[in-house]
Amino acid sequence: MINFLLPLIVFIPIIMGIAPIFIKDLKKLNLSIVAICIVELIVCIYLFVNADSYTDMVACVKWFSGLGVRFEINGLGILQAVATCIIWVGSSIFSNEYFDHDKTYLDRYYAFFCITFGATLGIFLAYDLFTVFVFFEIMSFASYALVAHNQDADSIAAGNSYLTIAVLGGLMVLMGIFMLNSMIGTLVISELKEACLPFADTPQLYAAGFMIFFGFAAKAGMFPLHGWLPKAHPAAPAPASAALSGILIKAGVYGVIIVTLKILSWSFEWSCIMLAIGVLTMFVGAVFALLSVNLKETLAYSSMSQIGFITIGVSMTSILGEHGSIAAYGTVLHMINHTLIKLVLFTIAGVVYRNTHSLDLNKVQGFGKDKPFIKVCFAIAALGIMGIPGLNGYISKTLLHEGIVEYIHIRTNGVQIFKVVEAIFLISGGLTVAYMSKLFICLFIKKPIEKNHTYSKEYITKRSMFVLGTVASLILVFGLMPHGTLDVIAEASVSIMGVHSLEHSVNYFNFTNLKGAFISIIIGAVIYMALVRNVLVTKSKGYINPYNKEWTIENKIFRPLLFTILPFIGGFVSRLFDVSTDIFVFIVNRLFCKAVSVPNTFLYGKPITEADVIRRNSRVSITRSLSYSLLLFGLGLVCTLLYLLVTEFRV
Repeated sequence: MINFLLPLIVFIPIIMGIAPIFIKDLKKLNLSIVAICIVELIVCIYLFVNADSYTDMVACVKWFSGLGVRFEINGLGILQAVATCIIWVGSSIFSNEYFDHDKTYLDRYYAFFCITFGATLGIFLAYDLFTVFVFFEIMSFASYALVAHNQDADSIAAGNSYLTIAVLGGLMVLMGIFMLNSMIGTLVISELKEACLPFADTPQLYAAGFMIFFGFAAKAGMFPLHGWLPKAHPAAPAPASAALSGILIKAGVYGVIIVTLKILSWSFEWSCIMLAIGVLTMFVGAVFALLSVNLKETLAYSSMSQIGFITIGVSMTSILGEHGSIAAYGTVLHMINHTLIKLVLFTIAGVVYRNTHSLDLNKVQGFGKDKPFIKVCFAIAALGIMGIPGLNGYISKTLLHEGIVEYIHIRTNGVQIFKVVEAIFLISGGLTVAYMSKLFICLFIKKPIEKNHTYSKEYITKRSMFVLGTVASLILVFGLMPHGTLDVIAEASVSIMGVHSLEHSVNYFNFTNLKGAFISIIIGAVIYMALVRNVLVTKSKGYINPYNKEWTIENKIFRPLLFTILPFIGGFVSRLFDVSTDIFVFIVNRLFCKAVSVPNTFLYGKPITEADVIRRNSRVSITRSLSYSLLLFGLGLVCTLLYLLVTEFRV
């Protein structure tokens, strides 16, 4: 059955991408997509519950992508497939409402919405890294259309940043996969850890692992590759933002888990690098979320920060080794908890934008003051991501925190840096409390600015209310009854992370565990009272962001590197080869072909005409010269031949 079912799960949504050609009624199209998503959710839940029955079963589709793609069911992968279906069910239901007044390019939106859905499922159900790469690329290009959907200046700019990261990341992953396969002879995810051990500490394995990590970290929005994240979320439609934040960045995390716990699982140094990246991502994201005055941008930076929390869990799982179960539980559960929370938050952000046509906090202030339903739903999700006891986020953050504390208790010496990590963890939790309090007070407590609110009495449909109510209820149930819900989910999902089940259940509500949450709450309250109310909110200007948005890593480092420094180096080297070739031609001409006049292409002798001077000073002539073209062709050919030689003969 699996040989038939798993390919259907992946390819039916992708094939559904052509549905807009045949279904012209957009409401019927939306209902069809909702129905497909619900069926996929039911099937994925069934497979998750019965995952043990399908262990070691592999489904192969040989006719797709040349080499074929293969699928399997593993705990974490099928759990993320369930989360993907939940996001797409909620987003597809809300899409009908969100685009009610603007159906421009809506058929195109639904087409790429479906393709992205299937490709994301393909990543989480993949049996090997080649299959992951194939669907990773499909997902990246399909989701670009969602980011740039509005086709205004901001959307196109955000889409360009997103696509640049996607292309560079995809190329890096492909290069890493080539190196890894030529070295260890397999790309099967379940075999990677054992196959990589004989090559431990070799520079080649580090290089392959780093390149694969780079591509996935860029998709996850990790520091310093996060620049696309705060651009893409505000630019994309709210339903697409929910998918980007809730699931697509988790595809990047999934790849990072494979690199850290499979390919480089033996490396303590790599785990420490991952820990440092996680801490920076967590803290930087929280700081920028606090400063932002755009609703969806704040939620985007919040997602970046939560990815940092998850990355810390991945690194602590690797560092703790056989004692890493508690960190692994926290990692898995924070991934699923963050998905549920962001579905609620981005859906409500979409409701706000649909009614006010703005995301500026100064213009949407007080929107939900007289709307108790979304006020309660937003409060539940906000409290969950803050890590308040009784909500799902508290459970996963407690486990992540305990993973750090456990290492400090196990290793009595040389743990000062881990105590610093713990402190930053709690401070970042406090920043989360502060920026989510800022959003809630702005939207639901402050006096409304009526002139900016153009909504009708029915500001949200009953279908969207059902989605919000259901997901908010799950957040509560998971937080209040963790042993019967979240613990069971984690136990069924952590096998891919190389750890065993917890020997005893965690007492989440004892004083020791509650203390960490209370410390973060107190820090958050202090930050809100001292910084937000007195610095980031003024009587004359309202909410302000004192940070200059032009001072970003993308603008100050990546863009100059890609568009100035590298082209200059490439042009200089190419011109050097070009001049050398011309000099060689000139010498041969003078020595052996005296009867032939000097060719006009030789520009570096004494210019004799004005045309020669113009050509000599031209910046584009170098790219049109024969030697330049031959150089590029030759370099590409040499690289290809070297790769084939290494792969075939293992020289």
